[in-house]
Amino acid sequence: MLASALAILLAAATTSQAKLPLRPCLVQGVGAKCGTLLVPENRDTGIGPRIGLRVVIVPARIRPARPDAFAYLAGGPGSAATEQTAVVNSIWSGVHERHDILLVDQRGTGGSHPLACPPPDPNDDVGVTIRACLASLNGDPTQYGTAAAADDLETVRAALGYRTLNLYGISYGATLAQVYLARHPRSVRSVVLDGATLLDVPFFGRFALNGQRALDLVARRCVREPACARAFPGWTLQLRSLVEAWNARPAAIGPGVTLSGNDLAGVIQLMTLNASSAAAIPLVVSRASRGDYAPLAQQIPSAGDNPLMFWSIWCNEQWVGLDARGPWGTYLDGYAASQLDRYRSVCAYVPDHAEPASNLARVRSRVPVLALVGGADPQDPVANIAGLAAAMPKARIVVLPEHGHGVGPYGCLPNLVSLFVNRGSAAALDVRCVRATRPPPFVLR
Repeated sequence: MLASALAILLAAATTSQAKLPLRPCLVQGVGAKCGTLLVPENRDTGIGPRIGLRVVIVPARIRPARPDAFAYLAGGPGSAATEQTAVVNSIWSGVHERHDILLVDQRGTGGSHPLACPPPDPNDDVGVTIRACLASLNGDPTQYGTAAAADDLETVRAALGYRTLNLYGISYGATLAQVYLARHPRSVRSVVLDGATLLDVPFFGRFALNGQRALDLVARRCVREPACARAFPGWTLQLRSLVEAWNARPAAIGPGVTLSGNDLAGVIQLMTLNASSAAAIPLVVSRASRGDYAPLAQQIPSAGDNPLMFWSIWCNEQWVGLDARGPWGTYLDGYAASQLDRYRSVCAYVPDHAEPASNLARVRSRVPVLALVGGADPQDPVANIAGLAAAMPKARIVVLPEHGHGVGPYGCLPNLVSLFVNRGSAAALDVRCVRATRPPPFVLR
């Protein structure tokens, strides 16, 4: 009890006394103010090393700014918010009229004490690779979870003197937004959840089924559009055949690039995340079935290092759902199972840490919430936030039909977000404009 009380006092002192000097800076061509705030790496005790959080503020165009900043929470986990300064400033210019834009690189990313491990080579011993990487890092891997990141943001808010924050969380950022709301409810004026899953819904438990649903929606739209239906009459059957055939014998689709059937399914799943790339799926599959792999090769993402916080979060937070088990009866079954096996093999060597209750339970709040959902989101569809209105009675869900993951930048949604933040309420929003936002046409050649 004494240690716990000491930790609370230290945390309170850190929050109340911290000040953040800012300097003028230019971030991605945007005039801003920048600073670095030191916080304890271990927030439970406040003892030990301190790490720097990179903070960028784009001041409101009209001064004085309102006392509640617009805080953008990046996805991933692993993306750095400040690396999206120009995009955020451009898309939500309506919010920016009277609200400062606040971007904080989450601990372990960007300019906030970044710690990263290269992806394990399938031919190497995973344990040896992970242990070597962890030993080389200047940080404690048990201190890079979502709760610590939420408390970091609260310390930044207090240091800057903002009365409250308007949170905009996209994808994993929507998870962080929910945890922040649970831990610091009085510091939140409004929340936008863009591509969210509730904290008590296991992400991987629904991954394959959600992915199949998204692909089925692409197939139905292709059937409805005569040009697509004529050009690619059997592409869904071709995809199933390719997955089966390439799992039996991986295909060499380019110099140094070989794909199994599960790998192919994973590429297609990534394509369903975005309406533009989803529109190319029938073409990619049809060409691949004829031995033309050029369109497919263009869709393969490059591998990069994974931040330590990525593994710390995936391996230790219950909402991830690493205990999921198939079969699910989808084209993604093999890919989902292989991903789960890969994550579990890495997580066996990532140090365990217990996350607090704020990461486990559905958040209940009367803070105004605007939930944006892509009608064809393969990862966080509207079913993943079922029950939101009961838990958050001031929440409103807006679905952008036939679009994928992270829809806030599309159509009239930036304007709706601006109206929501400026009013502090979603009740009177006229959302009929979303019907006019159509997905891109299918790529036919």
